[in-house]
Amino acid sequence: MARFATLAVLALLAVAEVAAVMALEQHLGAPTTLLVLGLDMLLGLVVMAWALRTPPPRGWRLLAGAVIALPGLVLDLVGGALLLPPVQRWLATHLDRGAQSLLRRQGMSVITVTGADGLRRTTVVPGDVVPGEVVEPSPADGAGPPPETPNDPAQRPGVIRGELAGPEG
Repeated sequence: MARFATLAVLALLAVAEVAAVMALEQHLGAPTTLLVLGLDMLLGLVVMAWALRTPPPRGWRLLAGAVIALPGLVLDLVGGALLLPPVQRWLATHLDRGAQSLLRRQGMSVITVTGADGLRRTTVVPGDVVPGEVVEPSPADGAGPPPETPNDPAQRPGVIRGELAGPEG
């Protein structure tokens, strides 16, 4: 179903591009339309060059420039939209969800952890991951560190508290 939807969107895009160029040609004439399309491709190259001179992350800006550089007027609108931060956030969220869903269907686990520095890190591992947390035993539990374990908590191995799920679910 997804392949059919992709093909349908590409077919609609092709029809819209041809219609837009034909309408522009009727209003401006063939030479001016070709000039507009040439300047359009040049604008895309300028956007890509600008993206390379800006600080990271530059992926969306490079993609926008590449889309604008492709001949077509509808693609210019798409490339222009890719330069807008709300569109970038919306696309990033949906692409991330789609990638995670695809990985889960392939039997992978996607783990996202927010570090102490506030940065989110995502890791993909094969198989199932049991959610849990690293906890330190409290003296009230009567489970202090064994004598050979250093007293510094940073050097002791952590204890993982969580639930185990068996094959029966």
